[in-house]
Amino acid sequence: MNKKIFYSLITFIICIFAFTVCLANDNHPIQEATNSVRNVIGGAENGIENGVKDLGNMTKNAGNSVEGAMNSAGNTVENTMHSASNTVNETSSSMQNNTDSYIATRTATDGNATFMGMNATTWTWIIIGIAAIAIVALVWYYSTQTNKNSDNNRL
Repeated sequence: MNKKIFYSLITFIICIFAFTVCLANDNHPIQEATNSVRNVIGGAENGIENGVKDLGNMTKNAGNSVEGAMNSAGNTVENTMHSASNTVNETSSSMQNNTDSYIATRTATDGNATFMGMNATTWTWIIIGIAAIAIVALVWYYSTQTNKNSDNNRL
């Protein structure tokens, strides 16, 4: 009985090696599978790299937009102050020249509601900029936490 098992095992091992040698000569499917895996990994790597570049560009553009909005808001405030100063000077000189006459200035809104001298578009860009900065800060914070947790798990 032991001899039958031994011979059967030897025959089985020889068959395995015989078919392995035959399959080893035809390595195209293995090479194709290897290339497919490499292509998938390369595609994922390119996708992640492009995503990170896009995120960086988006953050940079948001920062530039906030900078432009702040410059525009500063210029608007400066122009408004110069205009108000000129109006006060004109009114003052007019009042000094005509002490007997009553001067009233009509005050009406022109439909451009502002808050703190900035319109809704300016405030929208400021809020978008702050949100973009917060998103980048959170991504950075969580990525550092993941690295710290990985380092602690290795101990």
